[in-house]
Amino acid sequence: MMPGVVSLPHGWGHDLAGTRLGVAAERPGVNLNALLDENLRDPLSGNAVLSGVAVEMAPL
Repeated sequence: MMPGVVSLPHGWGHDLAGTRLGVAAERPGVNLNALLDENLRDPLSGNAVLSGVAVEMAPL
C-alpha cells in the first residue's frame, strides 16, 4: 500500500440481530456499509460508492 492509503477489509456485519448465517455470524467482519453515506452514488452507474472515499484520521 502507498503512504496515505487506508485499507478496510470488508465484512458484511453478520453479527447484527436477526441474521441467520451461522458461520458468517461467528466471523462478522467490519460492516463497511455502516461507515459510508447510504446516499452516495457513482454518477455514471448509479451504484453505491464503496471505494475511493476520503477519510480523516487522528490519534486517540
